[in-house]
Amino acid sequence: MILRNISYGLQEGDLEGRCALLSALFLSISVHLSGFSPFISSAVILISSLASRGRNLRLVAGFFPFFALIILSGLFFSFEYSLISALAFAAIISSGSIIFSSRISEIAGALIYFRVPERSVSLIQLGLSIMPVLVRDLQEIMFVMDESGLRKYEKVLKAFISTAVLRALSLSESLYSKNYSGRSVFQVRYAEKKDIMLLSVSFLLFLSTALSGLLHLPI
Repeated sequence: MILRNISYGLQEGDLEGRCALLSALFLSISVHLSGFSPFISSAVILISSLASRGRNLRLVAGFFPFFALIILSGLFFSFEYSLISALAFAAIISSGSIIFSSRISEIAGALIYFRVPERSVSLIQLGLSIMPVLVRDLQEIMFVMDESGLRKYEKVLKAFISTAVLRALSLSESLYSKNYSGRSVFQVRYAEKKDIMLLSVSFLLFLSTALSGLLHLPI
């Protein structure tokens, strides 16, 4: 169930790349500038949910073990602070899900547009492309394993590491055979109304958070 949620959350969407990238940046910075304010974190989760059509919630659900660990830490420290930290963590994941709500080729195009070196863009593009593949591989490994208990997870971990290494070798051989020169395949298109609206709302939240921090106003 956890891997299924992560796999669903990493599916590509139809947001324009530049707006998605900037919006994710504005929202994640807002969470940090607010000092992990529950109000700002909730606003980021809501905006991300509308932009990604709920995929961010599936991605957050996929990280449930981490949230459980954060909340359990409240038994030893501050329970209130652990809840605030968990909400902020969910907001950061939600803002990151906006990037996957665009096409990877458009995210690459957005990075090229903002003058990021093309070789770096190609590496980022490869990393973003391989993540859903690795999640699917892990799903298949978990499905094949018919054991239970710690022994199963030990075998799953070994099989997953082996599969990831084989994936990396296969990818490197494929790039070498095609005389890969570090150039990336990217796409840039005009933003639509929903993209402009998402960017505007994200920027306004970032601006209000930054101003509140400068003026030392409570959020």
